[in-house]
Amino acid sequence: MKKSNKLILFLILAMVFISILCNEIVKSQYDINLIQFFYKSTDLSKTEKKWLEENPDIVYCADQNSPPLRYVDTETKQFKGISIDIIRALSIELGVEIKIKPLPFSDSIESLEKGDTDICDLFPNNERSEKFLFSDPVYNLRGVVLVPNQGNSIESFKDIGGKRIATPKKDYSIEFLSRRFKGIDFNFTKDIEEAIKLLEERKVDAVVGDEAVIGYFLETLKLRDEMHILDPYLYEEEVILAVPKDRETLVKILNKAILGIKKKKIMEKIQQKWFGISAPIAFEKMSSKILLYSTFGIIVLFLISFIFYIWNKKLKDEVEKRTKELIISRNDLQTTFDGITYFMMIFDENLNILNLNNAFAKYIGKSKEEIINLGSGFLKESLFDGDCIGCIIKKTFQDGNERKIEIKNQDDKIYELNTFPLRDDKGEILKVLVSIKDITENKINESNLLQTSKMVAVGQLAAGVAHEIRNPLGLIKNYTYILKKEINKLQIENGRIHKSIYNIENSVQGASQIISNLLNFSRISNRENKEVDINEFAKNIIQLEKKTLERQGISLIVDIEEKTYCNINEEALKHILINLISNSIDAMPNGGNLKIKGYKEGIKLYISIEDTGIGISDKDLSNIYNPFYTTKLPNKGTGLGLYIVYNEIQKLGGNISVKSKLREGTKFSIILPDQL
Repeated sequence: MKKSNKLILFLILAMVFISILCNEIVKSQYDINLIQFFYKSTDLSKTEKKWLEENPDIVYCADQNSPPLRYVDTETKQFKGISIDIIRALSIELGVEIKIKPLPFSDSIESLEKGDTDICDLFPNNERSEKFLFSDPVYNLRGVVLVPNQGNSIESFKDIGGKRIATPKKDYSIEFLSRRFKGIDFNFTKDIEEAIKLLEERKVDAVVGDEAVIGYFLETLKLRDEMHILDPYLYEEEVILAVPKDRETLVKILNKAILGIKKKKIMEKIQQKWFGISAPIAFEKMSSKILLYSTFGIIVLFLISFIFYIWNKKLKDEVEKRTKELIISRNDLQTTFDGITYFMMIFDENLNILNLNNAFAKYIGKSKEEIINLGSGFLKESLFDGDCIGCIIKKTFQDGNERKIEIKNQDDKIYELNTFPLRDDKGEILKVLVSIKDITENKINESNLLQTSKMVAVGQLAAGVAHEIRNPLGLIKNYTYILKKEINKLQIENGRIHKSIYNIENSVQGASQIISNLLNFSRISNRENKEVDINEFAKNIIQLEKKTLERQGISLIVDIEEKTYCNINEEALKHILINLISNSIDAMPNGGNLKIKGYKEGIKLYISIEDTGIGISDKDLSNIYNPFYTTKLPNKGTGLGLYIVYNEIQKLGGNISVKSKLREGTKFSIILPDQL
């Protein structure tokens, strides 16, 4: 991945991460997500303002005896409490009057259901959601269980099942308990105060209600020593503002007002007014500063990690680039080893194999475990021929110099063996890396290139020689013709003179033919197919070997029908026939018979070259097509002749077979397709 793409990815991730953290901050502060925060932070829309104008009388109703949340002061007859202060704050935020109507709790719910009032604060549940719309949460309240200190049969809220429970009519706790406990005998009251008095009289086993209200009445009624609240609390839920289903716009208006008073910290001021430094109805939230610092710290850490990643990636690239220049530790080479097609091994100073790659293990046909700790000697004994491989490795340990030698395997393939010293941080040689590379094809290509260069040189030389020889041959031929004409004119009848002139003419003609053949077969032709007269083509090749055949006393039989044409690559056919005929001649140093037979059936050309030479042993017969394999004396052959023949035949889409017996002779049979 490009650096620019990585930077873009980093920025995107950073923005996403910041957005998530900002969302959590907003959620912890205002109990809404980031998108809702931005939406609800806007001013009232035209539709919302119009709704307020059309509905000037907004009425809030609530329980009249749930101090300190909401209650009617007995002295001033004023409706007071935390909820009342919150409603008044919302009224100021919206700039409209919200009228307040105290009622018993159950009556306030019924009034809201009928649509006689507009707002009531309560806990949301499934049953209420079918009748009302809910605003965003305003504050949290805990539901608790109040039991007597003496004669108490309820030790935790889990013991409530089957007990007599007092709670205000239509209170949230009724549904909560009914879903979780069976057999509860509910005693519905108009408020918590009445429920506590029933508990005091032992007419019920427990009271369930809001923690703040129960705590208030315990103090007011001076019952702290007679009753206690079970720990832990029964539930903790969010208090919302409920409105009738048909007043959806009012919910949107209230949500904006709720967010407004939260942003102005009015909720905290109201809680401080009623509870001092304690805030039992506040949302549990993480400090904004801590979250911001955490966000900043995480982003900085992320940035440092990203920079470190880029630096580490760059360093890794540099290490890969300079692998052979850096210190190699115990496991550095393994991954590279197994991906390289060369044979790779690591030796210690005792010439034991410490490691090797998959390519070498596969070539050996053994597992790595079987080969590790074997000495270098097994390479020569079972795989390669050549100088002492262990000696080369030992010399690299001694002087620290890289070395290179050429070795052969049992199939006569040529390999290049290289040694590389592996040093520690002090420059001491700990191990030696040995690589073995198959260079057979390279050697063949070099030989072919050399042969091609020789043929070009021979062609140039032949052209020059032909020019220099043909001129005097032309003069000899012309003067012989004149001499012959003068003799006839003088009517000289001398047998010796006529015979001499005849021999001169034959010699000139033979020399001219030799020069023509030399030019033909030293010229490098293109690789295109052309129609070739096989009979004529074979005779031209044999003409080049005529003197050798006569000198070695070899009898030649050419059995190829005249006008046997085949569309074929002339250059490839030239290589094939010259090599096979030359090999047959070399196999008969003391004379023998050479038979060349050719014919065509359909679109296939059949050629056989058979000699009565020394033959080929069964052992050598399986190796004759291997490159550089030869049984000839030094400087008598390169071992590439039959390899070239085999490859040329394969390229032409044909095949070759051989039959041979020692001291009886050899026969090569070729089948080539007509390249129509």
